[in-house]
Amino acid sequence: MELLKLEKLTNYIDELVVLLCDSVDSGASIGFLPPMSELEAKGYWMSVQENMDAHNTILLIVKNDGQVIGSVQLSLSSKSNALHRCEIEKLMVLSDFQRQGVATLLMQGAEKVAAAWQRELIVLDTRTDDNAYHLYKKLGYKEAGDIPNYAKSASGDFDSTTIFYKEISTTQEVI
Repeated sequence: MELLKLEKLTNYIDELVVLLCDSVDSGASIGFLPPMSELEAKGYWMSVQENMDAHNTILLIVKNDGQVIGSVQLSLSSKSNALHRCEIEKLMVLSDFQRQGVATLLMQGAEKVAAAWQRELIVLDTRTDDNAYHLYKKLGYKEAGDIPNYAKSASGDFDSTTIFYKEISTTQEVI
C-alpha cells in the first residue's frame, strides 16, 4: 500500500468517484445518502479540487496495486484564531479493503501532515458507535461529546454524531 498526497485530482477522478459511490452506497456516514450517482460524486470531487487549489484542503489517498482504495481530507482553517487546528473529513475506504489497516494508514498520514502544517489540534465527527467511531478511539482521539439526531440515515432515521479531538505535536518536516 502506498500513501500519497495529491495536488491535482485529474488523474484520479474516476477512481475517486468509484470510492465515494462505494462508500456512500455501503452506508458510510459522510454527508450523502444512497444511492450516490456518479455525476453527484464527480461534482463533489470538483469542489474538493477547488478547496485544494485555495489551500484549504489536503487530500491523501492510499493506492494498492495501482488502484485508489482509500482517501481522507484535512481541512485547514484560514481564520486567524484557528491556524493551530484542522479537521478530518470524509475518511473513505473501498468496501473490499476495509479492516486491512487502510483507514489507520490514512489517519496516521493525516496526523503527520497536520503536524507539518503546524496544526496542534485535530477535530472530527462521526456517527456514534459507527466503525469509524471505534477506530478514532483506538487511535487516541478523545470524545468531546455527542449531538443527538445530527444526520439522517438511509433508513430515514436520525443518528447522533460524536465529536472527537486529538492534540498533537508539530514538526518541521516537509510534506
